[in-house]
Amino acid sequence: MAKQWTGAMALAASAVAAVAMAHNGATGVVLERMNGMTAMRDTVAELAPMMQGAVPYDAFIVSEGAAVIAGHAGETMLSLFPEGSLEGVTYAKPEIWSNWQDFVALAEEMRVYADALSEAAPNGLEPASAPPADMAGMDHTGMAMPPAEETNLGFSVAELMGYGEKTADSPVSRGLADPASLPLTLSSLAADDLFTRISGTCSSCHSQFRAGKN
Repeated sequence: MAKQWTGAMALAASAVAAVAMAHNGATGVVLERMNGMTAMRDTVAELAPMMQGAVPYDAFIVSEGAAVIAGHAGETMLSLFPEGSLEGVTYAKPEIWSNWQDFVALAEEMRVYADALSEAAPNGLEPASAPPADMAGMDHTGMAMPPAEETNLGFSVAELMGYGEKTADSPVSRGLADPASLPLTLSSLAADDLFTRISGTCSSCHSQFRAGKN
C-alpha cells in the first residue's frame, strides 16, 4: 500500500520547536497531556518513513513505537482531561466535555489500533497485489501499463498529530468507532494498514477537539 506524506519530515521538524514554545507556561495535567501528545507525535514521525517505504522496515521499532502510542491513548489519555481543564496554555476545546462520549470513543479506538499494530508489527507492510492466475504466464513486454495510482492520505505527519494546518480540501478520515466490530482480527492486518487507521483517528480527534495550531 503506497503512502505519501508531502513534506512530512520538514513539517514534523518545525513542529518540534513549535511544541516546545507552546509548552512554556503549561503546568500540571495540561503539561502532562501535552507531553503525551508530543510522545505520540514523535512516534508517528519516526514510523511514517517505514510505512512509506522510504527507510528499511524494522518490526521491533514498529512494535515498540505502537506500544508508546497505546500507552498514551485510552484511559491514560482520558485521565489527563478532567472536566474544565482549560486554564493556561492549552489547545483543548470545550467540546471535549460537551461531546465526551465521542472523545472517549476516539481515545479507545486509538488504543485498540495501536495495541494491534504492536502485535502485528512482524506482518510487515502490505505486499503488492499478485497478478491474476490467468495473467501470470503472459508476456507483457509489449503492453503499455498505466502508472500505479498512489494513495494520498491528505495529511502530513504534523497535520495528522494536530501540529500543522490542514488545507481546505483535505478530508478528515477516521477508523471505526468500534474497532471490535470489524469482521477480522486486527492483528492479522499489515502494519501500514493499522498505521493508516491510527493516523485517521488522530486527524479526526484533532479536527474535533483541538483549537488552533502550535
